[in-house]
Amino acid sequence: MSLIPEVGASNQPGTNAWESEGGSLKPNAATRLPQGIVAVTSTHYEVGPYSYSKLKDALAEHGRQSRE
Repeated sequence: MSLIPEVGASNQPGTNAWESEGGSLKPNAATRLPQGIVAVTSTHYEVGPYSYSKLKDALAEHGRQSRE
């Protein structure tokens, strides 16, 4: 008795052939923003329940929390 099924023995569709033989998918095209709108990346620092956009403010809060 064989534990390995034969290649053509499956009755389930898509199990004996490559399902992606059509090649890779094209990446999504970048969405163009209307003129006057600019996307920028920002960094936020979280110290406990507080959030800061400036590192010096986050460090100051960290110092305050460390002294308690």
